Amino acid sequence: MKVLERADLRSMRDVRLVGEGLNDIVPAMDAWRKAEDEGLDLVLVSDPDATPPVVRIQDFKKLQYEKKKKQRQNKHKVELKEIQLKANISDHDLQTKVNNIDRFLQRGDKVKVIVRLKGRERDNPQRAHDLIAKVTETVTVSCKVNKLPGPIATAILEPAK
Repeated sequence: MKVLERADLRSMRDVRLVGEGLNDIVPAMDAWRKAEDEGLDLVLVSDPDATPPVVRIQDFKKLQYEKKKKQRQNKHKVELKEIQLKANISDHDLQTKVNNIDRFLQRGDKVKVIVRLKGRERDNPQRAHDLIAKVTETVTVSCKVNKLPGPIATAILEPAK
């Protein structure tokens, strides 16, 4: 989209003026004068080579502001990602999980780390808490750690701001 100035209209004879209740083909200078009278801009909506070019009367700066505002809102919403581990995880698998946690934290997401214990593993819950401590130590991204109490060892990692 581009704001049309008087000099731009020399190459255009007629334009299609669209908007609220409008869809007319009018002379380009008439459309420009109408926009000037209303204190708004004449904005080229279509390709300038179209026959006739499509224009709209609107406040271009307001349009740009709303577009930037929408981009800021859609930028990134924080999600809670969940990583589940077992108490007897191998070192390489643990490193893969830690790499995923790093990637999530760099993106700005929160990560919930859960260590599930099955069968006889439940007799020694300290292994699960030690594993969570090991994970939080090996994460390379600076983060805030919130450990949640309960029978299942869980921790929520939040990116440091």
